Amino acid sequence: MVTCNAQRRAVLSALVLFLSACGTGSKKRVQLGKQRHLAPIRITKISHRQGSQELLLQSMSLIGMPYRYGGSTRDNGFDCSGMVQYIYQQALQVNLPRTARDIAAVSTPIRTRDLQVGDLVFFNTSGQAYSHIGLYIGNGKFIHAPSSNGVIRTARLDQPYFSQRFTGARTLFAR
Repeated sequence: MVTCNAQRRAVLSALVLFLSACGTGSKKRVQLGKQRHLAPIRITKISHRQGSQELLLQSMSLIGMPYRYGGSTRDNGFDCSGMVQYIYQQALQVNLPRTARDIAAVSTPIRTRDLQVGDLVFFNTSGQAYSHIGLYIGNGKFIHAPSSNGVIRTARLDQPYFSQRFTGARTLFAR
């Protein structure tokens, strides 16, 4: 009996130690993906007014172009960030990062009421704050490359789908 009680106590002690260890860990934030530190981009060589006209002309020439995940050329089609990257490169010779998240990282937050043509609008369409990007074209409208219906087109910021998913406005222009 003494051996059986000693074994029971040893098993119970081990069980208590095991169970108590389960809840005592410190909470750590898990970061998914590689942490990137991207340098901010500020357009100063051209006025916002002049730059916005170039961006508007370039963006409107893409309406009707096909959507293609990972696309960033007229020949292959565009996804949302590829479209914005292409427009800024063609209109202003500004090289942007490839993803909406990274473009958000190099741009400056602005208030929605301060949006000007050529500024950027971001949406949470897949559980991430910067999962979709568009280029503001004025009067509450933006141009984007949505995966649904498959072509670059304009939309309104106040459309329920977009207003519910809007995560912010940003600019690349120095103000």
